[in-house]
Amino acid sequence: MDDIEARWRADVEVERQHRGGGRCRDCAPRGGCLALLGAVRRRVDAEETGLRPTLGRLV
Repeated sequence: MDDIEARWRADVEVERQHRGGGRCRDCAPRGGCLALLGAVRRRVDAEETGLRPTLGRLV
């Protein structure tokens, strides 16, 4: 469960850094970001399966 929570927190931070066209430390020089792509894919997967990562539990 701690791994899920840690990944969720990291994904939220990556998404926050990219709001408004921002960039994180993992962004490629040309502007693509695999960290953001991974966060978005995990969110889509969670929505498709009905499992939504939340702090402390899966709903």
